[in-house]
This record gives sequence, C-alpha cells and structure tokens, in this order.
Amino acid sequence: MARSSKRSAYLLLVVAFLVGGAGSWLRLQALSHSPLRSAKTITFMATVKTDPVLGQSKVIGSHIKAATTTFLATLDSGSVDGREYSLHLPVRLTSTKKVLFLPGAHIFGSGTIFQTSERRVAALISTRSTLKQVKAADPINRLAGAIRMAFRKSALSIKGESGELIPGLVLGDTSLERPAFVEDMRRSGLTHLTAVSGENFAIIAAFLLWGLQFLTRRLPTRLIITALVLISFIFLVRPSPSVMRASVMTAVLLLGKAKGERGSALPALGLAIAGLILLDPFQAVDPGFALSVSATAGILILGPRLTDFFTRFSRYKKLVELLAIPIAATIFCTPLIIAISGQFSLVALPANFLVAEVVGPITIIGFVAALISPIAPGIAHVMLVVCKPCAAWVVFIAHTLGSLPLLKLPTSFLGAGIALALTVLILKRMWRTLASLIVCAVAIHIMGSMGWPGGSWVVVNCDVGQGDGAVINLGEGAAIVIDVGPDPQAMNDCLSALHIKSIPLLVLSHFHADHVNGLSGAMANRQIGSVWITNNPQPAFEYQQTMQLLHGLPVTTVQQGESVHFTTPTTDVKILVLWPTGEVLKLPSLPGDGSGINNSSIAMLITVDGLTFYTSGDTEPPAQEEIASSGLIHGVDLMKVSHHGSAYQYLPLIDTLKPKVALISVGVGNSYGHPSTATIAALTNRGIAVYRTDLDGAIAVDSHLKISTQRKKWWDISWG
Repeated sequence: MARSSKRSAYLLLVVAFLVGGAGSWLRLQALSHSPLRSAKTITFMATVKTDPVLGQSKVIGSHIKAATTTFLATLDSGSVDGREYSLHLPVRLTSTKKVLFLPGAHIFGSGTIFQTSERRVAALISTRSTLKQVKAADPINRLAGAIRMAFRKSALSIKGESGELIPGLVLGDTSLERPAFVEDMRRSGLTHLTAVSGENFAIIAAFLLWGLQFLTRRLPTRLIITALVLISFIFLVRPSPSVMRASVMTAVLLLGKAKGERGSALPALGLAIAGLILLDPFQAVDPGFALSVSATAGILILGPRLTDFFTRFSRYKKLVELLAIPIAATIFCTPLIIAISGQFSLVALPANFLVAEVVGPITIIGFVAALISPIAPGIAHVMLVVCKPCAAWVVFIAHTLGSLPLLKLPTSFLGAGIALALTVLILKRMWRTLASLIVCAVAIHIMGSMGWPGGSWVVVNCDVGQGDGAVINLGEGAAIVIDVGPDPQAMNDCLSALHIKSIPLLVLSHFHADHVNGLSGAMANRQIGSVWITNNPQPAFEYQQTMQLLHGLPVTTVQQGESVHFTTPTTDVKILVLWPTGEVLKLPSLPGDGSGINNSSIAMLITVDGLTFYTSGDTEPPAQEEIASSGLIHGVDLMKVSHHGSAYQYLPLIDTLKPKVALISVGVGNSYGHPSTATIAALTNRGIAVYRTDLDGAIAVDSHLKISTQRKKWWDISWG
C-alpha cells in the first residue's frame, strides 16, 4: 500500500512537470514567433491592463533620462512595419508623456518596438506620440478608478508622509510616496506593507469574520459574505497577477478556516499554486509569486503558533491574530528576500513587530474610508485623520530603523543557503548554534572591515558605479568632495561610511549626470561650505537641476591658476586649479558623449599630508595636452585616470605626472567598455599600480600610498 502510494506521488510529480513544461513551452513559442519579434515600428489598438505608473528619472551615460510612464497592455490589432495584423499579444508600453488611462480602456497609438527580457510580454513598445483613448474602461473599472482617485485626494488632505503612506497600506497605491521614504521602507523590511498581498486580504477577512459574528453565527454565511467583499476588493486594488495570487492564497486561508484545520488548507495551497502556474507559467519564475506563496504558508503554519503564544499575554484573541499575521508572513518571506536581494535587514522582524498593531486598524478603517470617499469625502477625511497617528508611527519606524545598516550576503546560491540554514536553526530552536554562528560572522566582519578605510586615510575613491566621486580627508568628520557620482544613495553611503559630517569644499568638475546627479546624497544632513564649478553650463538640464539644489550656497566658477589652502589641527591641504582657463575654448571633439563638456572639466593638483594627487574629471587629449604644456604640473604620487579610463588619454601627460598609483572610477559591466585595455596597458607598462572601483570597490589611500580596498569576494558578508 505504501509502495503504491509512493508510486502515485512520483507519477503525479512527473505529470505536473510535463504539464507545466508544456504550458511554458507553448507560451514561449507564441511570444517568440509573434510578428513583433523582428519588427521596428507599429501603429496599434490595445487594451490597457494595468494602471500607468510614472517612474523615476535615471542616469543614462552622461545625461539624465526623463521619467517615463509604463503599463501593461494587450495588443488587439496593429500595423507592424506596414503590414496589418490581428493580434492578441501582451506588451509593455512606455510613454514619455504622463497618461491616466484606466485598466480596460482601449487606446490607439504608434511607437518603436524593442525586445525585452521581461518574459511575460512579447515586446516593449516605446512611444513619444500622444496615446489616444478610443473607448472608455468598463463600468466596474471606472467605479474602482473613481474610488482610488477620491481616496488619493482624501489622503493628500492629510499632510505629510503619513497621509502619503495610507493609500499604499490600504490599496497598494504608492504613487504619492517619495523615493527617500520608499528606500527607508525597503531597508527596514516594511516594503511588503505597501504591496497588496495575502496579508491585506487576510486582515480584511479576519476583521469581516469577526464583525459578521454579531450579525450571524453561521460560519458558511459569514464565509460567503467575506468572499463577496474580497472579490470587490480585487477590483478595487486591480486584478493584476500579484493581486490574483493574493486572492487565491486568501481563498486557501478561508478554506482552512471553514474546515477548521491547517491540514486541509496546506493541500489547498498546493492546488492553488499548481492552478496559478498552469494558467500563467511565468509565475513560476516570478519572485513575487514565491513571496506570496511563502507569506501564505507562513500564515497557515506559523500563524496559529504565534497566536497561541501571544494569547498568553492578551485575552483579545482576534487582535492577537491580526498581530500574528504580518509577523508569520515576514518570518517565512525573509529567506527568500535574502536569496533574491542578498540583503537582510536585522531590524525587519522588530520593525514588523512594532508596526503590527497599527497595520490592521489602518487597513480596515482605510478600506471603509476608500469605499465611501466618492460619496462622503468629509467622513472619509475624518476616518483618515483617525488613521494618521497609526500611519505616522509606521513612518517613524521606517525612518528610524531604515537608517541602520543592512547585512549584505552574497547574491548567489550561497546567500540563499545561508538564509535557509538560519531559518532551519530558528525553527529547530538551536539557539546555541545560531548564537555561535552569529558571533563568528560578526567577528569575521569586524576583522575584515578594520582595514578599510584605515585610520590614516587621506584620499578615498568612492564606488559610485559608472561615475566619479572622490573624498579628501580634512579630519574631524570634514572632507573635500570632488564629484558626487550618478546615484545619491551610493554617494551618501560612501560618505556615511567615512563618517563625513561636513564638506568645506565641494568640487563639481563638470555637469554630466554621472558626476553631479548624486548631489542630494552628498548634501544629506551635511553642512556644505563652498562649491566650485566649471565655466561651461552644459548640459542645460543637468546644470539647472544642480544649481537648484545648490541654491543659497556660495558657488564659485574657478579657472586655471586659482588655489586654496586648508589647514586643520590634523591635516594640511593645498589645491591648485590646472584647468579650465578663463574662457571656454573650442577644442577638437572626439567621438563619444559630450567632448566639449568633458574638456571643460576642472583639473586640480592636490597636496595632502605630503601626498600629491592629480584629478581632472573627464578631460580628453586636447585638454590634457593643454594641461601638460601649462608648466603647472610635476610628478605626483596618485592620479585619478580621466574619463573612467577611456581610450582617450594623452600619454605625454602621464609621462610628466609619473604617478605611482592610478585610480579608475568605473561601473561594473558598463556599456562603454571602460576602462580601455589600451589605457590599462599604457599604465601597467609604465610600472603604475592600477586600482579600479568595478573590481576593487571603494579605494582608500594613506599618506604613505598604502592602499586599502573594499573588494568583495564570493563569500563576503558586509554592512551597508
């Protein structure tokens, strides 16, 4: 009997693999053989499937790419490279214009076709023209859209980040949240609260089942009413794949509730997983799907145990259940989060525990407020005012705990293995083994991090990706900063790691985005003394954005021959400006991105504690030749190689400088091929030691040219 049962299980497993594989293969074949595969342009009719989302601006090369609106749609028909087709293909649409279509709306437009790595769509269609709505969304989607819009308006009447957070907590609408707050939510392990998940459905279901008992004692009736309300909630928060996952997982939870035992719900969870993957095979490789399943499993398996544990301290069992739901989901999702991102917030569990009591009330009161906001905005506003203290508490926890370091694990199977091992140790209650491993990991980390940047560092080249960001140590938490990279967070992280509290002098070599877009990160909670800029206010957009951030600060346009001397109790720094001259020279342009702007970069000769350091932004050979012939330069100890180590180097300048060490600030796997192999060869052939941020991470140099790097090895565990 046992043998027969085992054989049946194996047979079922084989059938599942075959059916799942066949479904995936058929979908992939349909997408790969679509007429969009090798086409360039399209004029189309399409049906909107998701709410358009306005993204964030990005640094692409030297420039800032404006934010675009993106959403999923299904092509109904189209003229592809001049040929008419009847289509039924999922695509992602991006537009340079802000659009406000509702799901279900039919639209007309034209655009350029791009291939994409997003597996669930046939192509990405980018349009610069105006998309036109030819048919409005259906009544259900219009009603849901009106509720969401009215609720967002009510939330805006609640001033501050707490008001902006409420739509995210209730409906998953994060359109009002600011990027800095989103980052703090991520770092504190609270991001899942603003993504509609099984947790939202479970909280509402738990509340409804509790409240309906005062109207009827019959459990089947309460379950039916709860199911109908949750179906309405699906349309309100949009029936996207993630929401459908959450609704199916909640159906599993309700089934478990109806059966009164966890054993019945777990097989139902397996059936739900199989059904969802058969309907959409791409769910199998979707991290969101795995997280949704894990959260549901956590609520089913660990939720009752946590409820029993917390009931010892409180006699309000229903409130205890609301507390247990998010904690159980967080515990089960944590290993997957670590495996996917390689980051583990040590404060995630405390943060979720601290906000657990307020998430339920916000979700429940906010849900009711959302429903009545179109017809009774005043009452909705009052209800949100009641929610505000709870939301403010979540904001406070996110900001406070989000400022603490993250534990960074290897983003590989090793990281997933570490996360899984820790989970097993916790579930098996092997506390001594767990404590011993944590002590060893902390000791290894402390010993490994003691060498960087070192107590006597004088120059640090930050690892800011494909950009530049250097720091000159003035002691006592002060530093001169030269360029701020493309990413505010990366620059802020570097300065925070160096414990920099003030910047007496900030030098922006030129206004390309990969040198100035991280300015807000450098300025975060730091006092800026004065700012040096170049005489070329180009590119115009990046220049204007930078000057807006610098408003109110003393800004000086510097030129060749100017100098400054900083003397502190611990450091002596002299800076001589080598370039540009007093006027913008028309130098020969080389192929590539912004030669004229590159050649207006500020070049400097810096002496700090006896160490001589040459840096010149992105200058190219024409400007480098002018610097070499200026008579202002001499041999140096340290050189920051211009333009991320590109092939455009004037070798006689290197021969005059004769550096012992060369630093190259460059991003991993950048599309420019930086640094050039010819440049690396030219440096190494001259006996110059080369360090580069893509391989070595952040690089610290002391006055004796001792180098310390943050090079990551495959086994590294670090803080960030």
